[in-house]
Amino acid sequence: MDLRTILPSIVDAIGSLTPSLIGSAVAQAWKPGLSWRQRFVQWIVGSTVSFYATRAIIELTGWNDFVAQSIAFGIALLAFDATPRLAKAATDALASVPGRLADRFLPKKD
Repeated sequence: MDLRTILPSIVDAIGSLTPSLIGSAVAQAWKPGLSWRQRFVQWIVGSTVSFYATRAIIELTGWNDFVAQSIAFGIALLAFDATPRLAKAATDALASVPGRLADRFLPKKD
């Protein structure tokens, strides 16, 4: 395997991620006062959601890349805003698991 066989696939991957990364960056420009950690996490979430949403839209509808990326850009904006709420909900759900397991499997003392 040499560089000539790997380079086109790397360029394709970068090209397919570029719209989603730009969409996430634009969403961050609307949200001042975020920490660098919050910005990084939301940038990754927005770009990942946009990337997979683009692929799903193309697969389900057969629309071209431009239309699918435009729709996925909007989805990435929503994912960017939803990230903190989803993280809090996931944390709350995971934190309650040990108590629920204990209630279910350990006998209650009277």
